[in-house]
Parts: sequence; C-alpha cells; structure tokens
Amino acid sequence: MPSMLTTSNTMGRLFWKFFFFIWLAQLTAIAGISTTLWLKHLNEEANSAARQHPDLNGPQEHGMPPGPVGSFHPDGGPEERLGTPPKSLPERGKSPHGMRGPAPDGGGSRTLIPMVTALIASLLFAALMAWYMSKPIRRLSEAFHALTNGKLHTRIGDSMGHRQDELTALGRDFDRMAEQLTGSLQNQRRLLHDVSHELRSPLARLQAAIGLARQQPDKAEEYMVRMEREGMRMDKLVGELLTLSRLESGTPAGQELIHSDELFAELADNARFEAETADKKLILAYSAEELSKISLIGRYELLHRAIENVLRNAIRHTHAGTSVMLQAGVKEKALHISVLDEGSGVPEAELQTIFHPFYRSPLAEQSSEGYGLGLAITQRVIQAHGGSIVASNRSSGGLCMHIVLPIVLH
Repeated sequence: MPSMLTTSNTMGRLFWKFFFFIWLAQLTAIAGISTTLWLKHLNEEANSAARQHPDLNGPQEHGMPPGPVGSFHPDGGPEERLGTPPKSLPERGKSPHGMRGPAPDGGGSRTLIPMVTALIASLLFAALMAWYMSKPIRRLSEAFHALTNGKLHTRIGDSMGHRQDELTALGRDFDRMAEQLTGSLQNQRRLLHDVSHELRSPLARLQAAIGLARQQPDKAEEYMVRMEREGMRMDKLVGELLTLSRLESGTPAGQELIHSDELFAELADNARFEAETADKKLILAYSAEELSKISLIGRYELLHRAIENVLRNAIRHTHAGTSVMLQAGVKEKALHISVLDEGSGVPEAELQTIFHPFYRSPLAEQSSEGYGLGLAITQRVIQAHGGSIVASNRSSGGLCMHIVLPIVLH
C-alpha cells in the first residue's frame, strides 16, 4: 500500500510538472503577442488623436487669420474669434466639466478580452496535455507494481487506447516482457515439478531395495545391484539437469576448432553399431571430402552429444527393418544436417513441445528409457553454437530433424 501511495504522489508531481512547463511556454507566447498588440493599439490611438485634434496654435481652418482680441462685430456685439467653434459647444480637447483629456472609447477593455480568453484557453490546453502524457505513465507504473506483487496476468497494451506514440510502444514492450517472464516462471515451476517426479521413482525403488535387503540378507547381493542401478540413474539425471542449467544460463559453448569430418566419422560409427543391434540401418548421405574442407567453432563434447541425441532418438523410434538417414552439406556458409527416420512421427501440435524439458512421446513413456531431457539439451547446445534446430513430419512418414550450424572454411 505505501508503494502505491508513493507512485500516486510521483505521478501527481509529474502531472504538475508537465502542466507548469506547458502552460509557462504558452503564457510566455501569449504575453509577448499581447504586449505587441497592446503597443500597436496605443500607437494607433495616438495617431488617430493627432489626426482628429490638430494643434490649436497652428493654421486655422479656411486659412483666415484670427481676429484681434476685444474687437467688436459690426452689429455692435463682441466679435468672436475667427476659426473658433461657437461658445455653445465645449472647447476642443476638454471634457464637459472643463477637464482636458482624451475621450474614453473603450479600446483597452476590448483588448483585454482576447488576452483573458487566451489565458484561460492555455490553462485548459496545458491541463489536457499534462493529463494525456502522465496518464499512460501512471498506468505503466501501476502495472509494474502489480507484476512485482505476483499478478502475472497484468497487461496494459489494450488500456493505451488508439495512441500511436512512444508510450504505446513502451506499453507493448511491457506486455512482451510480462509474457516472457510468465513463460519463464511457468517453465521453472514445470521443471521443478518434473524433476521432483523423476527423482521420486528411483528414490522409491532405492528405498524398497534397501528394505528388502534388510529383510532378506541372503538376497542382499541382488538388491545391491538394483540399488547401484538406481543410483546411476539418479546420477545421470542430475548430470543432465546440470548440463541443461549451464546451457540455459548462457555459458559459452567454447572456442575449439572442430573438424567436421572427424566429428561425423565418430557419430556415424556409433550410430551404425546401435542401429545394427536393433535390426535397423544407417544411411550416410554426405561427402567426407566436402566435410574435410570445413570446421566448426565450439565444444566438441557438447556438439557431439547434441547430434548423437538426435541420431539415437531416430534409431529408437524408427520401425524395425527400416533405416535412418544422416544427411549433411554446405549451403550459404552454413552446415545443414538432417536426420530422417521412418517412425510414427510426432503430432503437429507437439513439434515445438518435443524440445521442452521432460517431454516424452507416448511411445517413449511406455519404456523406462530416458528422462525427456535429450532434445532439450540438444536445442540449447545448437543455439549456444549460433545455430538452430527444427522438427517436421515427413510426407512419407517419420520425423525430420534439421540442424543448421555456422562454419569456418579452410
């Protein structure tokens, strides 16, 4: 709760900062324009007054000289000064009460009206602009606090409306970050669950073997063999988990120079032996001479293990009496490797899932072989070497695993 109050106060200060600076800029512009108009208005009034009230000591109207003071009119009345208005009219430049000054015309009041209107409009515009800029920032801050409090479903992209600016892009970036964070946390939870599940089975068998060995000392040797086997299974599982953890943490693959022909010679020899013992065949579809001209950069053990995982999976799942084909060739400065089997393939919806930790096909679940970590490790190894791996179903039946790795030409 205190954090939300702090956020609200911060956003309030941000609103007033936006409001003050926008309004100050508009007020400065209005003051400059209003001053210019005011001075222009005063200048026009002075020029108008000068045109309407000529100097009294200057030339008289009609060009006639003024008469002598105290002269009389021929009809016996005092003679009025020539060129002066009748006495019944107020003297020029005087008010009706005898005070000299310009006659009020209301020009100042008319000039103040647009100034006041512009000032009010600037206040409204500054408030609207400040609200428009601070509102999405407030929403973004609230979303961050919600996400840190465990509300992983928080998204703000839709609440931005139809804005098309940097703040909208920031909101979309937040949604992508929240999606990735949610996915990572879910993967960790699933991994923890799967690890617990996989460790529970060998531990249960190990405890059962220990109990039986105590009850039947004469069969202790037999149970010792089973305990040793379960211990090795747990050791293998922990080793694969450590390898997966290192790869996911971004551990560098290495900088060894790997000769492609040597790598494929060892892979083919091991795969051929495993295929023949299972009444299956291995077909090699690559040129050893072409592979001898290229090398790879990385760690030999990791890369060998990654490709071997794919080959062993293909040999395990291809039907009896069929073959597994290993293809390799250079294209666009990269080594393209394909492993094709003649098995049952994988459902289209699970072609990406097979690279998840502890994924096992329905066929593999019927046996106790493996933990579903082989392809997950393979994908991380290939990616650590700057490559990619894609799974697809063959039109003739079976699965195709396609690997692309950057190469170094000799």
